[in-house]
Amino acid sequence: MKKFYYLILAFVCFATLNANSQDAKPTYRRSSLHIVLMESESFPQKDLVMKSWNGYPFPDKYNNHILPNLKTMNPAAIQVTDGDRAAAGQEKPSELGGALNGAMAGASSGIVDNDADMPSKIYKFAKEKQLAKQLVAKWFNRNAAGKFNVDLVGERGIYDASELEKAKAAGQVKGSRALEDAGADLIPNTFVVFSKLNFVENEPVAKAALLLALTETAKISIPFARQKAEQLAQAAYEKAKVGYSVWTKTWLYKLKWDKSIEDKFYNEHWSNSAAFDASNDYELEFVGKESATSLVTFSLKEERTEEQIINLATVRNVDNVFAKMQKVYDVFKPKIQVSSVNPITASIGMKEGLEGGEKFEALEIVQNPDTGMTEYKSVGKVTVDKKLVWDNRYSGGEKSTDPATTEAQALGKTTFEGSKKIQVGMLLRQIK
Repeated sequence: MKKFYYLILAFVCFATLNANSQDAKPTYRRSSLHIVLMESESFPQKDLVMKSWNGYPFPDKYNNHILPNLKTMNPAAIQVTDGDRAAAGQEKPSELGGALNGAMAGASSGIVDNDADMPSKIYKFAKEKQLAKQLVAKWFNRNAAGKFNVDLVGERGIYDASELEKAKAAGQVKGSRALEDAGADLIPNTFVVFSKLNFVENEPVAKAALLLALTETAKISIPFARQKAEQLAQAAYEKAKVGYSVWTKTWLYKLKWDKSIEDKFYNEHWSNSAAFDASNDYELEFVGKESATSLVTFSLKEERTEEQIINLATVRNVDNVFAKMQKVYDVFKPKIQVSSVNPITASIGMKEGLEGGEKFEALEIVQNPDTGMTEYKSVGKVTVDKKLVWDNRYSGGEKSTDPATTEAQALGKTTFEGSKKIQVGMLLRQIK
């Protein structure tokens, strides 16, 4: 088995680092992702926003690990206690903080809402629905009879599933080097994103800002100066009141999978369906939260319909949140395969938040000679060419007319400058 595993890993490295095609299908391990939409209260154009969400293309830098029966969550239906907050590691919200949040929510027509208890609600939802356990069951293709297999692990880890099955049949599942490798490099990189959308009319907010401004301008004693200030405030209102604002909040979680959990799964749960069902050993770990907002404006000259504009804004706003999370949280950063050299290019662009000048390290897949485990060796650094950033953002059918992106659009890739050691198939990971 050990000899076979070395041969398989050598083949993977060879195939990855010496890909013949410039646009070869990814042959590297990607993180896996499940997305949950938080049902929200009624808001303007909700039907169109939900239509855009339902048509949102799954992030292509991750493996699709969607659980069809757990795609939505209704926070309003989940009541939390101080015990729930303590279990989730959350402090009890102060009465003053709750009052301030409530007041701000009323003044801003729903833009600011009290999400202080959201981590506790997510924790309770995940526990009641056994979300983490279902993620594990999906990893091991659990069937109606409660039996597991390693087909998906083999596919995503680029292992030979038939050999893994032989190991399982021989009672050697836990001792399989491939599964040990997967437990260190593949399964722990399973994420869940909880997303909450809101779509707010700009006019009420702009009106509130105007009233505050007029209150201040009324204090100006010089008539001419007061009139000028009022005109400026009115002009700002006229500009800001048109359209809507899209708001997206996300909470990022990671499947907890360490050596002790892995051992328990293979030793106690693999062959005992009842023990797996009764266990409380599988959990999610909180990684962080992010938010983004986009302004949606309309014009008499606008050729797109209101629905098209809302769709474009919603999809791009969700993309912006993902881009933020990828930049802030190292564990969530995707690895991107090098598509070509001379020039160095890769399928990543503005959708992932690139503007030009960002730095990436190039990684080579290697095998630790002592453990036989997969490792990533840094072989050089590259920088995004500011003039050749690919605009791969959702366009709603429109093509970019920016001359600065013409060459990058033709390539369908972003171009990098840097180390001559980079080879096709190596992986790029953004660094700070």
